[in-house]
Amino acid sequence: MKRKLWILLLTLIMLLGSVTPSFGASAFPELIGETAIVMDMKTGEILHEKNAHEQRYPASTTKVMTTILTLEHFKDLNEKLVVDDVTPFEVEGSHIALEPKEVLTVHQLLGGLLTESANDCALVLGKHVGGSTEDFARMMNQKAKELGALNTNFVNPNGLHNPEHKSTAYDLAMMARYAMTNPAISPIFREFVTTYKYEIPVTNVKNEMRHLYNTNRLLYDTVNKVYVGNQKRVCKYEGVTGIKTGYTSHAGGCLIASAERNGSEFLTVTLKSTDMGRFADSIAMLDWAFANYRTYQALSQGDPVGEVNVKRGAVKTVKAACAADIFTTIPMEAEDSFVTTKVIMNETVQAPVSKNQVVGKIQVYEGEELVGEYDAVAVEAVEKGGLLSIFGLDNAQAKKVYIGFVVTILLIMALFWSWVAYKKRQIAKRKARREERQKRIAEAKAQKEQEDEEYRKRAEWEKEYDKRYENRYR
Repeated sequence: MKRKLWILLLTLIMLLGSVTPSFGASAFPELIGETAIVMDMKTGEILHEKNAHEQRYPASTTKVMTTILTLEHFKDLNEKLVVDDVTPFEVEGSHIALEPKEVLTVHQLLGGLLTESANDCALVLGKHVGGSTEDFARMMNQKAKELGALNTNFVNPNGLHNPEHKSTAYDLAMMARYAMTNPAISPIFREFVTTYKYEIPVTNVKNEMRHLYNTNRLLYDTVNKVYVGNQKRVCKYEGVTGIKTGYTSHAGGCLIASAERNGSEFLTVTLKSTDMGRFADSIAMLDWAFANYRTYQALSQGDPVGEVNVKRGAVKTVKAACAADIFTTIPMEAEDSFVTTKVIMNETVQAPVSKNQVVGKIQVYEGEELVGEYDAVAVEAVEKGGLLSIFGLDNAQAKKVYIGFVVTILLIMALFWSWVAYKKRQIAKRKARREERQKRIAEAKAQKEQEDEEYRKRAEWEKEYDKRYENRYR
């Protein structure tokens, strides 16, 4: 019986341990605005939305797109632009009283655009970038689509009312996130949208300095108060990082806002609110986001994630790293361990391999749910290997083979020449012995001939002697 209870207990523990924890956000606040959205700036994850894809008039939040195109067009913000003769007289609403033939820098015009929300600055910039207001509007719409906008149609660079000039909370969030996170433009964009006071010195036609003030009360206003829920709050918001207001009688109060705390940065958009309601809406949404969610960094750019085999390469493997910082949005109460990563490397890559070439994928999980997939890239370039790479040998191994081959050939040659030299010595010795033997034979022959000659002479002498002796005693 006890054994059965233990088995049941262990089974329950295993089952409970495999269940993904459930987290619930608090109730989303009531908003004045007709459409709205809350997004994690770093991950792009939408945390909540209210009619976010319904079209509304965006008013001066339009100027976010105007700024994007301007910053991407002008490489030198100190470049001087001349105000045409028409622009100063076709502007309504907020402006900085530009004059015909007045000369200002791109930076100064952007300062007027993003602090005072000057409509005349928007027209000047739009005409210089696009050639005309109409052509610039076409550029705006094209860029908006590239950034993921689904229901936007711009007809001017400043957002003044036009029945055809519409966007959505979702689309404006996509544009704003791009402006705030794209490293090519975000530093200067963020500088402008957090600037409270901007000054333009005297120009060629203006004898007084212009003092311009940001229209975003979240940056500075500690006097005016709004109701956030049942609580009356000042407009200034802790950690605010931007970004742009908008207001017309048709659009109502519009605001794209963002704030950062403890490594998390959230972006909100509210459209068709009221003048002060847009600030209350933004504060309520930001409060809700910070209370319920946080941004967790799963990996950093350059973190090693493994290595992959290289086919026909100068080396057999190449190390892989995370291509960019990886962030994910998790509930505030979730532990860091709630986020896990799984690396899936390619089996092989074909040489040559370029640096930062994608060689695998990094999957990010929240619990058991796959929430994102990111690139793993080669840390360094790999050149194509030599002839022996076809046999799976990298250049280092091939070099050893080449050295071994050369050493073997040299050794064989050395042995061959040693053998040749040995044979030559042997032949020389045999020749010497043969010559010595022939010399000895010749000497022996000569000696024998000499001895024979002496023997013949003696024989002749003896014969002659005998003959004389016989004659003497005959």
